[in-house]
Amino acid sequence: MSFSVDTRISDLDAMEAEGVDLLVVGGGITGAGIARDAAMRGLSVGLVERGDFASGTSSRSSKLIHGGLRYLEQGEINLVLEANRERKCLTEIAPHLAMHARLAFPVHGRTSAGLMKLRAGLWAFEKMAKIPAEELHEVWDRDESVARIPGLLKDRLQGSAVYTEYITDDARLTLETLKSAKRYGARVVNRAPATALREQESALTVSGDGQSRRAGLVVGLRDDLSGRSLDVNAAVVVNAAGPWVDSVRRLGGAANDRMQLTKGIHLVVERERLPVDDIVVMRAQDKRILFVVPFEDICWIGTTDTFYPEAVERPEITREDVDYLLEATNRNWPDQPIDPSEVRGAWAGVRPLLRQEGKNPSEISRKDEVLIEPNGLLSIAGGKLTTYRQMAERVVDAVVERLGGAGTPCRTGEVPLVEGEEPISMVRTRLSDEEIRFAIEEESASSVTDVLERRARANFFAADNGLGAVESVASTLAGRMGWTDEETDQEIRLYQARIREDLAWRQE
Repeated sequence: MSFSVDTRISDLDAMEAEGVDLLVVGGGITGAGIARDAAMRGLSVGLVERGDFASGTSSRSSKLIHGGLRYLEQGEINLVLEANRERKCLTEIAPHLAMHARLAFPVHGRTSAGLMKLRAGLWAFEKMAKIPAEELHEVWDRDESVARIPGLLKDRLQGSAVYTEYITDDARLTLETLKSAKRYGARVVNRAPATALREQESALTVSGDGQSRRAGLVVGLRDDLSGRSLDVNAAVVVNAAGPWVDSVRRLGGAANDRMQLTKGIHLVVERERLPVDDIVVMRAQDKRILFVVPFEDICWIGTTDTFYPEAVERPEITREDVDYLLEATNRNWPDQPIDPSEVRGAWAGVRPLLRQEGKNPSEISRKDEVLIEPNGLLSIAGGKLTTYRQMAERVVDAVVERLGGAGTPCRTGEVPLVEGEEPISMVRTRLSDEEIRFAIEEESASSVTDVLERRARANFFAADNGLGAVESVASTLAGRMGWTDEETDQEIRLYQARIREDLAWRQE
């Protein structure tokens, strides 16, 4: 399968000439899941993304496939059950993108009451979610906790509750979902922002069965690689733009904002500075739950949850954000405090949550909702990485109903995500020349950042943040894209600047 700068041109041409049943605006995990589902049901599907695929929230999450235990405390039973169903589903359709991990939740206090309360909660959670026997929780006493979590604060430690979670690579999951959509016929284009949205001239049409249906929408697009503008007719348009949902809604005249954005940052340190074998939970000063996630030679520490005023790809990381995470880490591992200079990498993302007035960021529900505009635009807002497939199924059910057909049942929970090629391991930090060419020809990468930040994860996780590979990647891209020497140098400088910006908080 070819999926490159060439196919994006042919896909744009086809969408402009023929129109589509469904146009998805947004190339993060939610849009990718919708495009895959709809294409597998036989709809003609287009997907357009304003930047690169997964360049927003979908490459900047905590990279955990949560079972949803925290939502039990908030009384969101359905979300707990859905998260567990979807977690099991992902392990079946993409086992290489769902790495089993044990999560240790140490409890400090004057008595063991907190540990007993957590154990009772886990028992109820496991009964409700029908957790398999091999994933049931266990409890480590104080001595076992000290032995199995090296360096952990011993003062008032009562023990640890230990249960199962899964680690994923959010950007890789998004890319593989998009590639699957394309294998099933979807037309998939990055760097093509929606610039306009209007109703087709005939507001209603009468189909052969005599039923009146809305005629559809026209979406104006701009091809940022060529500068060309074009219109695409779509019977149904789904707005899956994540933090930019309100921006797309405003293109069609919506006046009220429905989204509430919050920022989450993560820090990366070398594994030897936090030599843990399991994910470990800790409490921040404000009692929020934080965690340390070990993976190969690194650990990442997350996350913050603060209101953020605007939709951006990379929200600013402040020294206050960093100090918040390191304070909790150093308080829980007090023997060898981590200095900010030891942070190898950092990332920040914006969570697209549904607005709930009067609630603080951590209290806002992670549930999703389909918003329907007077012009017929469907917007999917809120939601979680873990439940993306189920969200997509609900949206496509609504699309099929809008199109007036019974449609083929959803199969995304049964068909493997990767077909016809070797699965690509997650969180790669180094790419061979062949792998760079594959990213360009088979995964539509067209910039140095596309390759090193999302086809690989060098910027976040490599010891040198990928700076050692930037020239070879740029050279390969230059030959393919026809860049001049000046354009190639500009690409290199752009990537170098992004790394400096991600670590600029060190100067504060």
